[in-house]
Amino acid sequence: MKLLAVHGNPLIGLYAKVSENFAVIGVPEEKFEASIREILGVEVITTTISGSELVGAMIAMNSKGIAVSSNIMSKELEKLKRKIDVKVVDTPMTCIGNNFCINDRGGIAHPEMPQKTIEEVSDFLDIEIVHGTIGGIKTVGMAGVITNRGGIVHPNATEWELKKISRVMGIEALKGTANFGNDMVGSSILANSKGYLVGRDTTGLELGIIDEALFP
Repeated sequence: MKLLAVHGNPLIGLYAKVSENFAVIGVPEEKFEASIREILGVEVITTTISGSELVGAMIAMNSKGIAVSSNIMSKELEKLKRKIDVKVVDTPMTCIGNNFCINDRGGIAHPEMPQKTIEEVSDFLDIEIVHGTIGGIKTVGMAGVITNRGGIVHPNATEWELKKISRVMGIEALKGTANFGNDMVGSSILANSKGYLVGRDTTGLELGIIDEALFP
């Protein structure tokens, strides 16, 4: 575990997306890269996505590969493809990272995501993906952080939503916050089954719940 900020911003989940083997980060900040390598035990790819540093919002990712919208620039795509399999998806919902919450077993997608898009992504990543919300939030990628070991989700998540996460993604998620009350935990936490990084404003009480949720 490590407390961090990027450019002074504790919402570190906006600037990166991680899996068991790789991290894609949108800002070439040495301390951020080093912390991700050390704590999460992954190889780091530094690139913008569709010209944006906010890669956490722009890509969905598990151990099989990365799904990204067709807005991605060719040089960004080439950089990713040198290291990892990439699926380019033609969708108006271009912030794919905000709209999918996935691990290596399954995933939840924005309830208005076209079924065709969900099928493309689920076939590519070799997982079951279903429509859903987390805490009533449609942008499920920011409302939850799910690894292959555990998960933490928006504090308003219902029992029905938690049961769906358990069935589809194979983990038991807990409800919590980060960064002194930020309920959109996906914007504040980066995690895989080896460790996690969290925004520097996170309290000791929040850290206790995050730790229990991600490493049950």
